[in-house]
Amino acid sequence: MGSDNIKGSRALVRNLKFCRLWPHRSSVSSTSTSAPRSRLVELIKSFTLHFFVTFAFTAMMWIEAISSEDFEHCTDVLFITLTMTSLVAKIFNNWHHAKIARELLEEWSDSPQFEVRSGPERDMWEREQLHFSRVALLYSFCSLGVVPCIFVSAAYNYPNELPFLVWVPFDWQKPAKFWCLYAYQLFAVPFTCLSNLTSDLLNCYLMLYISLCLKMLGMRLAVLAPTEHRDSERQLRVQLLELIGLHRRVKAQAEKIQIFISKSTLIQILLSSIILCLSIYRMQMLNVFQAPSIFLAMAEYLFAMTMQIYLPSIYGNDVTHNADRLPTALYSCSWPDMSKPMRRLILCFMIYLNRPLVLRAGGFFEVGLPLFTKVQLSSCVRYRSIHIIYYRP
Repeated sequence: MGSDNIKGSRALVRNLKFCRLWPHRSSVSSTSTSAPRSRLVELIKSFTLHFFVTFAFTAMMWIEAISSEDFEHCTDVLFITLTMTSLVAKIFNNWHHAKIARELLEEWSDSPQFEVRSGPERDMWEREQLHFSRVALLYSFCSLGVVPCIFVSAAYNYPNELPFLVWVPFDWQKPAKFWCLYAYQLFAVPFTCLSNLTSDLLNCYLMLYISLCLKMLGMRLAVLAPTEHRDSERQLRVQLLELIGLHRRVKAQAEKIQIFISKSTLIQILLSSIILCLSIYRMQMLNVFQAPSIFLAMAEYLFAMTMQIYLPSIYGNDVTHNADRLPTALYSCSWPDMSKPMRRLILCFMIYLNRPLVLRAGGFFEVGLPLFTKVQLSSCVRYRSIHIIYYRP
């Protein structure tokens, strides 16, 4: 192929390998007797890293939230704890289904069936890949940008404030123990943040690629037309059958992507409305002039959590939208100039294309823009309920 069709995923795969969330090549492709042992060793390494960094950190935050007797203190701990809990679900989902994502990326990169042609297709592809890269940078900046604000504020208030409130079985206000716990969080928080945002962006990229394949398919269907050539009818039939085969393969891949994103997206949806509600409540309690760094961190965090729901919603919506446009694209071709058997074949394919292509989260929610609206609305309702309960005159 002339260019890299999946260049938008290269950085994501490198980050996932660093976070031990991507299968080792030998664990996927090896068929020798040492393959099970290699997979077991890789799994032990990944589990050990996340046990001491992600799982232990999440457990300490849950203990702190459950043992807290003050509502505001519990709120400060809980909205980060829920975010970490959703990350734990994503980690196990990646370990279980990462092979699906790897096989899809390899097929998109190597299969001639998904080769992007020059001209409008290539321009469209490059434009959408560039747009995704910019969105990924914005999301990464907002997510990782929270970390310096929180850690600088905690270092300034030493030894009375930790970056993140967690339960520990010792007095962390002693200087040596404070800086040990501070160093642990200084490594754990950026690491878990990187794992979280990279997992989210991988889900979005898979949906983006499927939507681009559907858009590319629509562009090819719209330009189908007979020519003056003697074998025009046979060539046109071959082209249409190739496009039908491409559509069937894209639908099969969409089903695999749904398996990959279904559980993690469902858990993210269920927790995000609560997280957003608690974040709004916490920002209302802050004074921007007394704690500007904390207020800025909360604003960035709130924006990042909104993006965490908006991105899969918009890319999932693009999959459905581009699939719904395929019948119109096929109708736009020069079918009146074709023979009767070709028109009959086009009619049958058009009827088949009317079946909607929708990605679902856990089999319950359709991943699209209506889902984003529902999550935001439920967050506002929960926030209003908390405000009425705790601030009733």
